[in-house]
Amino acid sequence: MKDATSAVLLTVVVISWGLSWYAMGLQLGEVPPLVSVSYRFLLAAILLIGYLVITRRLRSIPLKHHGKVFALGFCIFSMNYYCFYVSAEFLPSGLLSVIFATAAIMGAFNQRLFFGVALSARVLIGAVSGVVGLLFLSWETIAAVGVAKVGVVLVLPFVGTYLFSLGNIFSAQLSQNQDLPSVVAYGMVYGTIICVALCLVLGLQFSIPSDPVYLGSLAYLAVIATALGFVTYLSLVNREGPARAAYATVLFPIVAMLVSTWLEGFQWTGLAFLGFALALGGTMLVFSKPKTA
Repeated sequence: MKDATSAVLLTVVVISWGLSWYAMGLQLGEVPPLVSVSYRFLLAAILLIGYLVITRRLRSIPLKHHGKVFALGFCIFSMNYYCFYVSAEFLPSGLLSVIFATAAIMGAFNQRLFFGVALSARVLIGAVSGVVGLLFLSWETIAAVGVAKVGVVLVLPFVGTYLFSLGNIFSAQLSQNQDLPSVVAYGMVYGTIICVALCLVLGLQFSIPSDPVYLGSLAYLAVIATALGFVTYLSLVNREGPARAAYATVLFPIVAMLVSTWLEGFQWTGLAFLGFALALGGTMLVFSKPKTA
């Protein structure tokens, strides 16, 4: 990090996003997951747009780019989180965060699939390490719940993570000639519209429980983890560049696993420790750049 300000920004991002996975689990129960996702991004969009308006930083986006902004909303601000919310009912929050951290690995494969970028041995080794690590880390959960059930549930967070990695492609393309904070704000609006529309189609009820735990977790997710989290992350990107800022996705699973251990009773075994190290090590290997002579 260049200076103390960047270190503070990184710390805020890592802690706010690291705690969000446990808060997500507190949303489960009376309110359908899709409705909770709708509430989260509706509030976050209002806050972020309000911030950009007050600071006079909200920029219009040409109509020709709104297709990509819509795709961004679908991939990053709606359906990916729906996958995680559903999975949170069955899987520890820390495990979900580690799965999400593999977005870097999926991003590397997307570069190969869509742009023909060759996969280096470093990326392939990192991918294998990540997959094996996740298998080791989730082994106790698989043994307790059953292979068939966990296998189905595990698909959802990987789908959500892959959607996020696809969204990063649209974000990168849009950021080349558009204001990124404004793109994120409009993306949240589209994400909210997608979620609300699906809720209406499925006949889901928009009820807000009086449960203080639900309301508190919703406030945290919308205000801290989403609105503040993305503003802080974008500030970090501006100061340090996207490559260095992206290390936040490697660090926040550490916070999430500590929270899962403390509040959810996640049981650490030798295999789990090894899996955690392999999963994050594989992701860091994908992030790292080979030294040049």
